[in-house]
Formats: sequence, structure tokens, C-alpha cells
Amino acid sequence: MEAEKSAGKRPRTKYDAAFRSEAVRRVNQDGQMAARVAQALGMSEAVLDKWVRAARAQAARPVGSEALEQENKQLRAQLARAEMERDILKKALTIFSQPTGR
Repeated sequence: MEAEKSAGKRPRTKYDAAFRSEAVRRVNQDGQMAARVAQALGMSEAVLDKWVRAARAQAARPVGSEALEQENKQLRAQLARAEMERDILKKALTIFSQPTGR
């Protein structure tokens, strides 16, 4: 039964971060074909393609997105304060523009 389980499948290989980044660098920066890089490194082309896509998606994310989120939060709070002040001023204008009973 053990032979049936492993027939046609290779054992799963764990690659460290340095290996992954080097493989992706060869494809992205050096312009080598993924198939050749995968073959040279003795790994699956599908796995390398997955790593390359993930690296490109990561690079496409805006740099400092956490800083932008923080700035967005501060600007929303500032807008809420300004809207509250505007509403108070509108009410004050309504009160002061009423004719006096003199």
C-alpha cells in the first residue's frame, strides 16, 4: 500500500527563503526563462511560476500602505470634526438670525 501512495509523486521539498528569492531574482531581474531556471535548480516550473507571480503581486502593492492607512484614518477624524463644527455653526446662525422680540 505504501508503494501505491508514493507512485508518481515526489516527496514535497521545502525551500528556504534565500533559495526562493534567488530563483525569483533570476527570472525577474536577470530575465532568464522560468523553465530554464527551474530545470537548473532541479525544481518544478509550476512552483517557480507561483513564486514569481506572488513576488510580482507583492511588488505591485503600494509602498507604505500602512502609512497611507494611518493618514486616511487621521483625515477621516479631521473631516468628522470639521463636519461637527459646521453643524454647530449652522445652528448658531439659525438662532442668531431669528428676529428679536423688541
